[in-house]
Amino acid sequence: MTENAKLNTQLANTVAFEGVATNLLLVEWMVKLQQQLSLQQRRIEEQQQQISAQHKQIEQLTEELHKLKNRSSKNSSVPPSSDQLKKQGRQKQTKEREKAGSQI
Repeated sequence: MTENAKLNTQLANTVAFEGVATNLLLVEWMVKLQQQLSLQQRRIEEQQQQISAQHKQIEQLTEELHKLKNRSSKNSSVPPSSDQLKKQGRQKQTKEREKAGSQI
């Protein structure tokens, strides 16, 4: 074998080895990326479960708030002193004043 042929063979072997090494690095990199992706997918699933649970809790609290807001001494066992004072509208106040002081 001539010197050039030996060098060509060595160069071909080196290129082939570098190609294999590059492929191995790429495979390792892809495995790491897949692991990161799996971890992120698990986190997303956990967060979606948390969000779902929080939505249910919000709905329950909203319902409870509406029940408490609409509760008065007329429709529950709470004393009248705990009723929220409701302001009368301006029109109603004006009409009541006119009736009280009007002369017919």
